[in-house]
Amino acid sequence: MHRQIGDFEFLLVNDHSTDKGEMIARKYADIDGRFVVLDNERQKGVSGARNTGLAHARGEWITFLDADDELIGRAHKTFRKAIAGCKAANIIQLNHIRYYHKLSKGVVKYNNAPGIYHAPDLPEPWVGVWSKLFRAEFLEGIWFKEGMQYGEDGLFVLECLAKDERIFQAERDLHAVRHHFDNDQSLSHIKTAEDIIAQIGEYEAFLQKQDSRELKKLICLDLTKLWARAARRI
Repeated sequence: MHRQIGDFEFLLVNDHSTDKGEMIARKYADIDGRFVVLDNERQKGVSGARNTGLAHARGEWITFLDADDELIGRAHKTFRKAIAGCKAANIIQLNHIRYYHKLSKGVVKYNNAPGIYHAPDLPEPWVGVWSKLFRAEFLEGIWFKEGMQYGEDGLFVLECLAKDERIFQAERDLHAVRHHFDNDQSLSHIKTAEDIIAQIGEYEAFLQKQDSRELKKLICLDLTKLWARAARRI
């Protein structure tokens, strides 16, 4: 990660790491007070780790970084520009660089036009939390569902959209994340059909509680994609 300059808080949650991740995180925390290491008492998985971060976050805006992704240089400055350009937003999405390991190159992917998008016509890929900024006070009462093995970020975004059906897309040239797409060790690449079907059950349960016709339509469209994905893995 390139050196980030500015006022920010970087929460690193140790969810009983078995590699050198904890050592690296503590090294940064020892030399820079903006880096904070949090330890889970028991292993909670990705949702539990993110919830620990949410419970301790003190900033006005929150973003998440997947374990195999990275921030691009001066990401903090990019985030500030996005926030300044979307003053009325609770959810801001940025375009990103998708890195292909097999090609050893990165390309701008889903180069969405700036503007305000409403459910169900949201910018791609709306399901990910790693490409977004969330207003901290807006997230009050919204948590990741612990125990979900797949698609927990999509359900989290749906919970957000139930409060505000808008996603503000930042300017095209604002890229803060390099998303590693074809990493065979990524959690999204090793989930089974059963994991996906369990996710479908959570989505269907969430659907039943919604009153918004537009949000229901969005969920149904996503469910069709999930069933197709499960079928390919059976």
